Amino acid sequence: MTEIFAFDTTDMDPDEGFALYGNLYASGADVERLSTPFFARVRSWQLDRSLLFAREFGGVRHSRGDRVDRDGFDHFVLHHVVSGELRAGRLGHPMAINPGETLVLDTRKPMESGATSVHLVTISLAREAMRAAMGNIDDLHGHRIGSREGALLSSLLRELVMQAAHLAPGAHAAVTRTLVELLSVAIHPAGPAGRSDFYRLEHARRDAARRLIEANVGTPNFSVQDIIDATGMSRAGLYRLFEPQGGVARYIQVCRLQQLRARLDDRAFDHQSLATLAPMLGFSGESHAGRLFKQAFGVSPGVYRAASIRGAQSPSVEMMTRRWDSSLMELR
Repeated sequence: MTEIFAFDTTDMDPDEGFALYGNLYASGADVERLSTPFFARVRSWQLDRSLLFAREFGGVRHSRGDRVDRDGFDHFVLHHVVSGELRAGRLGHPMAINPGETLVLDTRKPMESGATSVHLVTISLAREAMRAAMGNIDDLHGHRIGSREGALLSSLLRELVMQAAHLAPGAHAAVTRTLVELLSVAIHPAGPAGRSDFYRLEHARRDAARRLIEANVGTPNFSVQDIIDATGMSRAGLYRLFEPQGGVARYIQVCRLQQLRARLDDRAFDHQSLATLAPMLGFSGESHAGRLFKQAFGVSPGVYRAASIRGAQSPSVEMMTRRWDSSLMELR
């Protein structure tokens, strides 16, 4: 599994640590210090259409208020408490989430979370995956899953953190599908409604098309017709599936950018220039890849690679934030 970042305030001055922590979370939440001692240890990994976090923190509160209307976040968050107590929920109305329990939050709606001391597993899940699990997702914001109902889900989340460093990329899609199924069981133990079955089928079809696209982004002349021929979907059906991502062509472009970013982060590719990498990933040339990369990630490929090389020896909050923000693109 690809690690996005690791952050630990253990050896930092508390004031410096909190300032860096605030910068790390700045794009997604406002943070405020509580009266209890502050500390934070966070590790994050990227799965298929989901982000996994192992988190321990205390003396801090996170909130999303007015920013929900402007930051474009469009996914769900699950907070599963391993130990301690999380105070979280709708903004202004937090509740106690105890060990074994899981809280569901919608990033389109105001929320908060904080703790004196807590150890939790957090997963950010694409809206379409949540819809596949539940069908109707309108009333899920602030839903608390009890320890008994969510026992299988919590087992998966805890084990994912343990196995994160060893999980092969080819297993990511299967893990996300399993997560979707267990989330459905946790919220609807008696069985989901028929509408959920429809969305689950749509999710499986989209997943099959995605895997095909991701495996062929560097194939010359790879087209929509190739996807139709390989999957048996109609053209209209395929376009409908990828409408939330801005269309099939847009999704193919995002995949190419994500794979380019992954190579710039991989020291095994440092000997290959952008001019070499660009056509390997389906871009028309170096300038085409550079222009789209800067539009997506805010910096040129050369600047990104240089920062990544520096970060390999001395990880910076700026680099962590950039990787986190770019990973969130997959959830929109």
